[in-house]
Amino acid sequence: MEEVLNLPDGRTLAYSHSGPSDSKLVLIWFHGLFSVGDASNPPKPIRDRNAQFIAPTLPGWGNTSPTLPSKTFAETAVADTLALLEHLRPQPSDDSLRIYVAGGSFGTVPTQIVFGAPYDRFPYGRYIVGMLLMAPFSPFREDVNYRKGLCWRDWISVGPLTRIVPGRMVQRLMKSALAGKVCDVASAEAFLQQEFFANMDEEEKARYAAWRERTGNAEGEFPRRMAEGMVKSVSVSWEGFLGVADAIHSDWGFKVKELDEEHARKPVVLALGRGDTSLTGMARFLEESYKNVQVKEYDGGHLASAWSMDEVLDEMFTAGGD
Repeated sequence: MEEVLNLPDGRTLAYSHSGPSDSKLVLIWFHGLFSVGDASNPPKPIRDRNAQFIAPTLPGWGNTSPTLPSKTFAETAVADTLALLEHLRPQPSDDSLRIYVAGGSFGTVPTQIVFGAPYDRFPYGRYIVGMLLMAPFSPFREDVNYRKGLCWRDWISVGPLTRIVPGRMVQRLMKSALAGKVCDVASAEAFLQQEFFANMDEEEKARYAAWRERTGNAEGEFPRRMAEGMVKSVSVSWEGFLGVADAIHSDWGFKVKELDEEHARKPVVLALGRGDTSLTGMARFLEESYKNVQVKEYDGGHLASAWSMDEVLDEMFTAGGD
């Protein structure tokens, strides 16, 4: 069930959470594009460890207010996560709390921002023990070669063009092109089928079928839930979508290659599909930049690692000592 938190800056933060509220183990999941925070069905590794699962909705998506004009995306992501944890998990008097941060696709941007935030701005960072990045984005200010691997659509939607054309005109044109595809659940589901599911090769189709069987998802159930999230994500405004390129290109509040020892020693798990061409180069940059990295690659495209969610979550927990 979605809940809404009134924030100190006058904004609202939508979120979902499940699992024991007094658990010493917490996983925070940051969703990707055209989605909202949903912790209603935690994966098996989370349930097995009796962890609390927290899923905030990012700024400008669903029922979460957009970033204020006076604040950056990074400042907002850190402040929102801090407010949510203070609301749900008051800081313990000892070091018993263990937090993992994880995200998929665009959600890997706030995941890394929270992971790398200085402790004076994000005190809960002291309790973070590991990070999972699925189909990850790199910080474009550091990864000067990010554009080399982008497919034409990603080059237009988040690439250099968004820095040259003023007034978010590129993003607004993209919105116009996409609005009809997410106006209702049926349209969104057809869009997902065209973009992802219809393009799977036989290997990925088999992995997807095995995942459905393991998790008890009937044929068509997962795309339907995704489609419902897509419609909800832009039901209030498109500000989240319009700010995506700005967020990726902005100052994340830290540099990956310059993380202090306390941050750098924490394990990072990268998971990606070999056919996800736009993000493969970015994943390589992250692999070379973070100090304690494990990489999991799977045959398939943008959703390929999702079919091995249990495996990569187990990898993350094991790397962090849980």
